[in-house]
Amino acid sequence: MEIFETTLRDGEQQAFLHFTAKQKGDMGRKLETLGVDIIDAGFPAASDVDLEGVKRVVDQTDAVRLSVLSRPIKKDIRRAFEALRGAEHRSRIATSARPFDLLSPSADRDNRARSKTIDRSVDLMNEARTYFPEAQYYLVCAGNRDPAFLMDLSAAAAAAGATQIVVADTLSTMEPQRFGDLVRRIRSALPPETTLGVHCHNLLGLSLANSVAGVRAGATQVEVTIGNTGDGGGNTALEQVLAYAAYFEADDPRFSNGCRTEMLADVVQAFVDMTGMRFSPNKPLVGDISFLVETGIHQSIPKTVMDDVFSPETIGRSIEFAIGRHSGISGILDRLDKMNMRPRNVDQHTLYRHVMRAAEQSGSIPDYELGRIAKSLMADATTHRP
Repeated sequence: MEIFETTLRDGEQQAFLHFTAKQKGDMGRKLETLGVDIIDAGFPAASDVDLEGVKRVVDQTDAVRLSVLSRPIKKDIRRAFEALRGAEHRSRIATSARPFDLLSPSADRDNRARSKTIDRSVDLMNEARTYFPEAQYYLVCAGNRDPAFLMDLSAAAAAAGATQIVVADTLSTMEPQRFGDLVRRIRSALPPETTLGVHCHNLLGLSLANSVAGVRAGATQVEVTIGNTGDGGGNTALEQVLAYAAYFEADDPRFSNGCRTEMLADVVQAFVDMTGMRFSPNKPLVGDISFLVETGIHQSIPKTVMDDVFSPETIGRSIEFAIGRHSGISGILDRLDKMNMRPRNVDQHTLYRHVMRAAEQSGSIPDYELGRIAKSLMADATTHRP
């Protein structure tokens, strides 16, 4: 499974999310160290900042393949090639023709619209391959188009030089079974040497499930962003794909990848520091409290059970206990152990009552307050020792 990381391009389409050119270079270096296969470096024709950002990614990376997006305009293809100068041998262009078949005003004009889409796509891929060693063609809005036509379009684009065909659920209109069926049909229309990729959006929260279904159906490239960033509900999350592969599919070669998953927390933190963006506190894997446990029932789960649960250390994080009204004695004692303050000669029920009484005011107990309670009870135990 190749990881096509598009935070710097599609992720940045999210409202209020912007990188400077320097930040794109710095982030590109982080992503290369993480081990992604392809970095989507940007959209050079969009602005001078985007163009400079692509150049910074070229300068800051050494071996990772770099892709850039282009409109279906020949001058944009040439501009994209200039943006990747110095990295031509590891360059890719990603584009698609306008979906005239979606714009057809009537059923009797469908055939002409479809022929126009195919003709423009073939011409586009021919032009792209005169400059780039790899050319990626997007089947945009795939869930809203005729699958039989998409098979014909994919085959024509591949014959014209497309090295990657990507099935894009641009509008979040597909669910896993239907998406997997479509990917399987597109795969059957392509020559074996053509890479098939998936690009899923997350408006209904199905991007990970759809991406997994795509891989199981024959896709070998998955497009992702950090933290589901991007327009239209965001994209499939980089961290979720890698965690899923590590936990559920460790023995399935279809999901093997070259990423150093334990570096994810560091990469996510760099992203947050650069952009100022904050995720929901309990957002899976990347939220500040996604591995912070307060409830007593979860704090007291036996270690033998926890050994089978996803380990946050896989992505460079760790489980922490918070003490509050929902905690049990097991969590309280564990927290005191970590503070090197486990109370001796103190009745555990007494300790629990004091902690709960303190928690009535604010709900949670900071470490200094928990330590004060423990010290007070230990002092009382020493005073009243017979």
